[in-house]
Amino acid sequence: MMNWLSRFAGHADSSTTINVTDRKIEILCSARANLALAKRECPLVAEVELAFACIARKQVRFHDAPMGGDVIGVNERLGLLITAIVPHTCETGKAKTATEITAKKFMPKRVRIDYLHGAWVGEYDL
Repeated sequence: MMNWLSRFAGHADSSTTINVTDRKIEILCSARANLALAKRECPLVAEVELAFACIARKQVRFHDAPMGGDVIGVNERLGLLITAIVPHTCETGKAKTATEITAKKFMPKRVRIDYLHGAWVGEYDL
């Protein structure tokens, strides 16, 4: 993720490990993401979503939202929200958010966050 220009300018990638329900999650931010986070007025929340239906869908969405509730604090500028969706059927409109017990089984191991061309991008590994 880190390029030579970021290193030359003194910006560095970062790695933070957090514990959620006795599982470790590594949060990796690129140098560009760290620079963009430092310029923000309010914290950024990265929502890691895993949805199961007829096919599995993995997404990372970014929100300008206050910390609190189900948001896990990574640091003063970044929060993490983990969402697992397990529908009863494959029909649209019938999905429901997974129970806490089900969601525990689907914790990400690693979340990568970058800031490219003015937009937040992310991915994660299970």
